[in-house]
This record gives sequence, structure tokens and C-alpha cells, in this order.
Amino acid sequence: MPDRKKRDFERLTPRQRECLRMVYDRLVSKEIAEKLGISSNTVDTYLTEAIAILGARNRRHAAALFHEYEAGQTTPRKFELESSRVVEPLVFETQEGRGAQILGSLDLLPLRNKGNNGNDLNANHRIFWSAQLGVALAIGFGMLVVGLEVVSRLLGPQ
Repeated sequence: MPDRKKRDFERLTPRQRECLRMVYDRLVSKEIAEKLGISSNTVDTYLTEAIAILGARNRRHAAALFHEYEAGQTTPRKFELESSRVVEPLVFETQEGRGAQILGSLDLLPLRNKGNNGNDLNANHRIFWSAQLGVALAIGFGMLVVGLEVVSRLLGPQ
């Protein structure tokens, strides 16, 4: 593990470490606060500071990084939903050419994730999602018109 990353983990306070362990165990701020005898706002503050120190995307990512650090592994396990792997994930080359980047199905959606550095869409993605939104609205409006036509024929004079 690089020295810089190791120093980041060593900068965590004991309370931040406790909170990260409990987040890894899937506890929410209120449950952590009850166990530690502090307020949930204090827990959120500890976790926010830990996220900043570790450079994580969110509290779950920080907890996973810290868990892997404590386990002594050099490469952290990606914290994600289980997949049936019916469809293989898409593989794209990174811009730096350092190898392939594997994207899950949710990574292609224009969803905003709090604390995630990769939230901004590039111009191509903006055009693609604008077109998709336009198509979806046109289909929805068309279905509404057809539905109203069917209802008016059913309820109209015969």
C-alpha cells in the first residue's frame, strides 16, 4: 500500500474508526449514535471528516476502504450490489490508457451521487440523455393520447 494512503488511514481518529466499522456493518447514524452514546449529528460529522481524509465517494466507500486497510489487503474490494451477471458489464478503455475500466449498468445512468467525483456528464452524454428524454416524453405523450381516445370511445355515444 502506498505510504500516502497508509498515512491517510493513520490520520483517522479512534471515533472515526469506530463509526466506519459500524457503517461497514450496515448500521445507520442513529444506531451508531445509540451504541456510542453520542448524537447522530456527531456521527455524521465523524463520517464526513473520515470521507474527506480518505478521499472516498461516500460513507459506504470509506467504510469499505477502511475495512480492507484493517484486513491488510492492498486492493480494496468494490462495494456494490450483487449482480446475477446475466449480461457482462461494458468495458471501456480509460483516457490515460492504464487499462480497461469496467462499468456496471447503473454507471451509465445520469444519476447524481452525493460525494462522487464523477458526477458531471460530458457533452456526448448530455446529448444522448437529452435525446433519450425527448423520446421517452414523446412515447409517454402518445400513450396518453391513445388512452384518452380509447376511453372517449368507450364512454362516448354509441
